[in-house]
Amino acid sequence: MPPRVRSRVVALAVVALLASAIALVAPGATAARSDTRPVAGFITFPGHGTGKAPRVRVLWFTRDWQYLGQKSANGGSYALNLVPGTYWLQFVDRRPSWRTDKYAPTDVKVTVRAGRPTVRDVRMQRGAFVTGRVTTGAGVARKARVAVARTLPDGQEQSFDTTANGRGAFAIGGLPQGKWSVFAWDRRERWVGPSVWAGRVRTGTGTDVRVRLRRHSGSLRVLLYTRDGSALRGRTTVTVTSARTGQWWTGTVRGGTAVFPGVHPGRYRLKFDGVGTWLGSEGRIRKAKVRSDRATIGTYRVSRRGGWITGQAVDAGAPAYPLGNAQVRLYDVYGTKVDETTTSDSGGFTLDGQLTTQRRMTVVIDPDPDRGGYVQTVSYCHFDSRSVSDISVAQGKETSLGTLGVARTPGQSPPC
Repeated sequence: MPPRVRSRVVALAVVALLASAIALVAPGATAARSDTRPVAGFITFPGHGTGKAPRVRVLWFTRDWQYLGQKSANGGSYALNLVPGTYWLQFVDRRPSWRTDKYAPTDVKVTVRAGRPTVRDVRMQRGAFVTGRVTTGAGVARKARVAVARTLPDGQEQSFDTTANGRGAFAIGGLPQGKWSVFAWDRRERWVGPSVWAGRVRTGTGTDVRVRLRRHSGSLRVLLYTRDGSALRGRTTVTVTSARTGQWWTGTVRGGTAVFPGVHPGRYRLKFDGVGTWLGSEGRIRKAKVRSDRATIGTYRVSRRGGWITGQAVDAGAPAYPLGNAQVRLYDVYGTKVDETTTSDSGGFTLDGQLTTQRRMTVVIDPDPDRGGYVQTVSYCHFDSRSVSDISVAQGKETSLGTLGVARTPGQSPPC
């Protein structure tokens, strides 16, 4: 990539872009975490010509790739607001997957500092592509689902997918340069087959493959349960992966059960994304070996519980009086709202969810917002907001904040 050259004209244009940026913070953040700074830049598309720039979506993540948010970035530029820190920004060409001239996703690391805007330009790169045709034991695989996938050096999976046309033909563009495998799913869920090795594809070029689904599928039902043996509650997404072919199927858990019709015969592993207070996990599905034209039932135990934070909100001027129905919010180090609850009549609260071990969290307590901050304690008093910072949470354990006094607004007449 050639070195970036910024002229004074470009710098002035970016300043104008920053001035017009719409305030945007991490999902769920509020005025309590409004100390954001503008981040903006130009997006260039080598080889695109002078036509209208492709539509782009920008996603932002923490420095260790935890997802924070996304927005559209059209017109050859982007602008967003982030709290100071280090982030990954990912720029994705939003044109249809069958476009072989599509640009590959581009990742940019950016550090946001207090006191000044951050300017970071982005140069997209033309993607590679894979084309081909899918057939089954009964002929053409009309409208089959097709995906290309690879395993990244950090062990994470990356995939791109599309739908074949009525003749079973497909094209997937915008691929990062690398080695890819091709998987296909029969729309009628009758036929399955192994993956096809597409090999290495390079920027701006592609390869053509043939995917043949020749074996009858089976079905798999998975029962998910927690440590005490009860069915997993809540709705979430799980993915099962064939130990034989590496192909995967994604389904939704309802009432502790997920059903996968049309899967390849063999044994499976399951990836659980997490729900409620239960953290995500991955492991083997027990008692399950799928066979062609048959239904199989397996089980999966969910055991990793998130941490939780407890406390009691009281009148700082009269600690014997609790603050009921107060609003309590929890933010992580990036200013993202993680959980929210209201206190009980006794002022008690619990903040939980999928809390992994982490530090520098913040709890914000606001008196009942429906009453304008007034609460009945020693009298009908008006209270300020209280913030408690630098909180550490450990996975599977309670963090007790104890009794938290919330101060009354200054200048009130006795007894308030």
